[in-house]
Amino acid sequence: MKKKLTLLLFFLTFLTQNILASSVQLNLIEIASGIFVHQGEHLDVDESYQGDICNIGFIIGKDSVAVIDTGGSLMIGEALKKSIREKTSLPIKYVINTHVHLDHIYGNAAFNNPNTKFIGHKNLTQAMKFRKGFYETLNLRYLNTPIEKSIQIPPSILVKENESKVFDLGERKIRVSAYETAHTDNDVTITDIKTGTLWAGDLLFIDRTPTIDGDIHGFIDVLAQLISLENINLVIPGHGPPTKNWQKAFKKVKNYFVILRDDIRNSISEDQGLREAMETVARSESKKWLLFDVQNARNINQVYPKLEWE
Repeated sequence: MKKKLTLLLFFLTFLTQNILASSVQLNLIEIASGIFVHQGEHLDVDESYQGDICNIGFIIGKDSVAVIDTGGSLMIGEALKKSIREKTSLPIKYVINTHVHLDHIYGNAAFNNPNTKFIGHKNLTQAMKFRKGFYETLNLRYLNTPIEKSIQIPPSILVKENESKVFDLGERKIRVSAYETAHTDNDVTITDIKTGTLWAGDLLFIDRTPTIDGDIHGFIDVLAQLISLENINLVIPGHGPPTKNWQKAFKKVKNYFVILRDDIRNSISEDQGLREAMETVARSESKKWLLFDVQNARNINQVYPKLEWE
C-alpha cells in the first residue's frame, strides 16, 4: 500500500510539473537582431520563488542557437526551449551558464542531449558539486522538486580565468570570457561580436541589490575591467533590464561594493561586531536598490569575516 501511494504521489508530481511547464509563457524581447531575452522577476529565493528570477535568453545564428542561462527549474528551461522553437528550428548547439547560482542553471536539463554542448568557467563543475545538496533542499522546499529531479548538467567545454573562447553559430561569433573570483569563482560573460551585445550574468545587477558569493576585492577589480570594455553597445545584466547606459550601471554596482567594503572596514576598526555592522553598513545605498535589506545583510555576512582577517 505504501509503495502504491509513493508511486501515485510521484505520478501526480510529474503530471503537475508537465502541466505547469506547458502553461508557462516567457515574455521574450528581441533586444538586438537575433538576440532574445526574458527578464526574471525581482524576487528572493523564498516561498514566492518559482525559478524565474534571473534573465535568460538565446542568440540565433545562421546555422545554430546558443542559450545563455536556463532559469531555476526544469519547468522554466522547458518554457525557454519552447520559446526558442517558436522562433527557429535551428539546432541548439550551445548552452552557456554565466555562473553556478541555482536560478541560472536548473533549466539545463531541458536541453540535455548529445548534440548540445554546455559551456562554463573551469570552476563551474566543482561549484555545482559543492552546492548540490543545498540546492536540492531549496528546490524541494520551494519548487516541490524531488531530489532525483534536481538535475545538474555540468559544462563539457571549459574556459579558464582571464581567457576567452570564440564559438561560431554561423555568420555569427560569440566570445565567452572567464574571470578571476568576483561575484563567484566561476563567472563568465558572453559577447555577441556582431551586435556588440554583452551578457554580463551576475557581474551586473540593475535595480536589484547586487550580491556577492566570491571575493569583494576581485569583484571590484572585475567591474573596473568591464567598465573599460570597448565595442560594447548593449549589456544584459543577470537581473534587471538590458541597458545601453552600461558603464553607468557597472559604476553603480562598483560604488555599492566599495561603500560596503569601506563601511565594513570602519565597523571592524571601531570594534563593532557583525550584528552591529548589519545595522549600519552601506545604509546610504538603501534607497537605490530593490530587496536591499535582505540582500545587503547577506553581503555583510559574506564579506565581514573575510575583511576581519585582513
